[in-house]
Amino acid sequence: MKKLFIVLITIVYVSGVASAGGRFAGLDKELKAIAYKNYGRKVVRGYKIGIAFQDMRTGYRLSVNGNSVFPAASIIKLPVMAFIYSLADNGKISLNQKIRFKDRDKLPGAGVLQWLRPTSYKLWNLCGMMISLSDNTATRLCVMRVGKTNINKYCKRIGLYRTRILDETALAEAPKVRINTTTPLDILMLLARIEKGSGFSSLSKQQMLSFMFDQKYRFGIPRVLPSNVRCANKTGNLKRVLHDAAVVYTPRGTYVLCVFTKGFVRDRQAKLAINDVSAAVYRYYALK
Repeated sequence: MKKLFIVLITIVYVSGVASAGGRFAGLDKELKAIAYKNYGRKVVRGYKIGIAFQDMRTGYRLSVNGNSVFPAASIIKLPVMAFIYSLADNGKISLNQKIRFKDRDKLPGAGVLQWLRPTSYKLWNLCGMMISLSDNTATRLCVMRVGKTNINKYCKRIGLYRTRILDETALAEAPKVRINTTTPLDILMLLARIEKGSGFSSLSKQQMLSFMFDQKYRFGIPRVLPSNVRCANKTGNLKRVLHDAAVVYTPRGTYVLCVFTKGFVRDRQAKLAINDVSAAVYRYYALK
């Protein structure tokens, strides 16, 4: 009886994935057309677009250059957050712990802490600023609290084998050796874990997604979605590097989409490429 049950479950799962494959027939070709389009003078030599998509109901997945390693930019803040919340769920750290920052901790770029007087913030509050505002100072404080080595061990443990955090500022640019790196598929797997609550309490899942729902940079994946579609996203931006990663909630179901770009001369052109990918995926997912 037990073997029969397992067989039936397997048949249902496989048939569901096969059905999803039919639903997205043609999407792979369209995503490749965007990724390998001749962008002419809009890009520099060696440019690349990486795409990873997963239907959360069936597990059906597509990727174009999904295993390609990119400079992570602020996308690296997602595994930092995930590690902190995994520690909290296992009783190894308190999200209510107060962490004091000083003037020497302040970093330029995104965020508000660089403009504020030194004071103390709870760890969950710093995580919120790290994600919703992409605050670089908050990121440094979070990474220093839990340690780069520990974050990297966590990434390997959950299967993010190409994700490495070497720079706690999230500001180091290529060609520096010690830059943070990841792949579209690594971040897709992480977001899928968060959305399913795999390894996280329901409260942790809810809070992490709430930070992403409140994320202020909405130029990429959310930009072309209908107003009734909820999107929890996180962007990353360095020189000639622009990424977006999101969990998208539609009336027809939920999917995860990661779009990474490098080599575009202007951010505007990279944004348009991300918009094109997002629009194509939504069209196949929700409208076909």
